[in-house]
Amino acid sequence: MMKKLNKKEIIKITAKLKPFWKEYWKISSEFNKKILNLQKKMNKKLKIGTELEFFYVDGECAGIGAENYSDRKFFPLIQSNDLL
Repeated sequence: MMKKLNKKEIIKITAKLKPFWKEYWKISSEFNKKILNLQKKMNKKLKIGTELEFFYVDGECAGIGAENYSDRKFFPLIQSNDLL
């Protein structure tokens, strides 16, 4: 069982974690750029009159739907299991 860390120990560990945090954000940023490019490609190819996006529930991609909430009456959310 881990003991409770004191403030000095937390500061020391935080300093060691910073490079990992920076690398995480770099990877995350690159991934998000790729997802945005894929959405642009999808919208350019489909040209259905509303912009589509991948939508997320609890941090997981759950499907594709209209980017603008009010457009969802015209284009419903399509669940991931319907896209498999």
